[in-house]
Amino acid sequence: MDNSKCAAVAVLSTFLLCVGCGAGGGGSEVATNNDLTSASLDTSDVLFEPDRLLQVSIEMDPAEYELLRQDGRSFPQFLSGCTAGFEYNHFKATVSVDGEVLPDVDIRKKGFFGSLSASRPSFKMNFDTHKPGRRLESMERMTLNNNRQDPGNTHQCITYGMFRAAGLPAPRCNFAQVTVNGQDLGVYSHVESVKNHFLRRNFNSDSGNLYEAQLGDFGVHTKENLQLKNNLELNDRSDLDMVVSALQADDDNLPGLLGQVVDVDQFLSHWAMESISGHWDSATGNANNYFIYRDPSTDLFHYIPWGADGAMELDNLSASGTGPLYRYTAIPARLFKIPEYRDRYYDRVLQLLDEVWDEQALNDEVDRIAELTGVGDEELAQVRDFVARQEDRIRAAVAGELEQNERTIIDQPTAVCNDNNIVTISGSFSSGFGFFEYTNLDGDLQTIPAVASAPSLDAGVSIFSGSVSLTLAGNLDGKVRLALISIEKAEFGPGEIQLHGFATTLILIELGGSAGFGIIGVAGDGSITFDEPPEMGQRPSLHFSADLWLSGDVGLEQVFGN
Repeated sequence: MDNSKCAAVAVLSTFLLCVGCGAGGGGSEVATNNDLTSASLDTSDVLFEPDRLLQVSIEMDPAEYELLRQDGRSFPQFLSGCTAGFEYNHFKATVSVDGEVLPDVDIRKKGFFGSLSASRPSFKMNFDTHKPGRRLESMERMTLNNNRQDPGNTHQCITYGMFRAAGLPAPRCNFAQVTVNGQDLGVYSHVESVKNHFLRRNFNSDSGNLYEAQLGDFGVHTKENLQLKNNLELNDRSDLDMVVSALQADDDNLPGLLGQVVDVDQFLSHWAMESISGHWDSATGNANNYFIYRDPSTDLFHYIPWGADGAMELDNLSASGTGPLYRYTAIPARLFKIPEYRDRYYDRVLQLLDEVWDEQALNDEVDRIAELTGVGDEELAQVRDFVARQEDRIRAAVAGELEQNERTIIDQPTAVCNDNNIVTISGSFSSGFGFFEYTNLDGDLQTIPAVASAPSLDAGVSIFSGSVSLTLAGNLDGKVRLALISIEKAEFGPGEIQLHGFATTLILIELGGSAGFGIIGVAGDGSITFDEPPEMGQRPSLHFSADLWLSGDVGLEQVFGN
């Protein structure tokens, strides 16, 4: 592997770790909230039968589907703190589920960054928005995840199943074969939406406050990243302040005060299951991908897992080498320092390993999913390795035989939108030879003569697997600068290709320094155009233009608060 290829792999991996997705016309008759609290009337289990592969057909205006495909946050805007109010656009579609046709369904794209894809977008659908009261087997919503971080289709359904086996509230899950306007997009995970119906099933009431975390925690500042998902007219977030206040107590008083606002025993089980399931991009692993619900019957917060497509990993990908027993957020970090609660956590981990973890049963479930969804051995290699090794690693960590390094979230203000670090990067290449240029933060134009490598297909089963990569390598003032380009395989071809999340991205680096390289900037809100049909193994002719966020003196770890 040449030096530029090595740099490409290293930088793409590093960057990933920092960021760490009735009433007319089909469906059931109108249902009331009271109807849906009755188990005898709730028929939703049929939509989540494990061996059922739903056939979901989506028909929508082609121009609107093109807008939906390309919708999403851009890296330059996100890294500049300018996406706090980002909302996906909503469209209408006619949706058929196993032959039952539902017109006028509200549909939007789903995902933060890791699961973003233009060729296979994840979807959120609402049957109720334009037909109030309409339900499909008691459900008003459907969530379809593209499994971009779950190539074996195993992580989500198995992880949520383990949480439920531990007696914890977690989404139901199975699979769907999805087509859009006749195009087969393949198998998606069909995951129960954490909304009112879920709350009624698990807590007998949906009147409490529900929050979703996106890099959020119970801190003075990080609480702002806990998004209220219901009761929006009241918009009363004071219940978060009660937890923040409890966490200001000393170790002697913390358990009693915290127990008045959080179901601590339920949290210990949730914490243990995040560790056992390798769900690193989670509440205790990365302050991400979880819900909290304040149960009105007890006035206590409960945790609900989400975003498990990246679960079943041996390492915490947001902080490699820190160990499998996560304690990144405030509550686990504080409780872990109290010997009684550290011991209770260890005991709960071992208890749930004994009760929930069954290596043979897990392998059998992997086999079942593989047969149902048609995935091969290569896509399953990672999850099989996890199942084979995780129990021993967890037990060793509890016994103190596996190194654990503390990593705790910094309670700092959310970045204020500042797009002064965004410039334009552009370039042009003919048969592999050309240049790229941008203006640095001092206002100096940087023009770098460069050579484009031949496109090649990335191997493996990472977030970049199956992507096409190429490197633009140049030298300016004796310093090697590389523009690392990764393109979603399904998008690779002649014509214009939009930059889009991790799926199609450009990262600009400079070789050298103690780490071997430094990230100059990350591009987005732009496109790459192949002037001639590109071929693997042949130097391409292309031009591109995009926004470029320049890191300056700010490292990515500061941007993400790690």
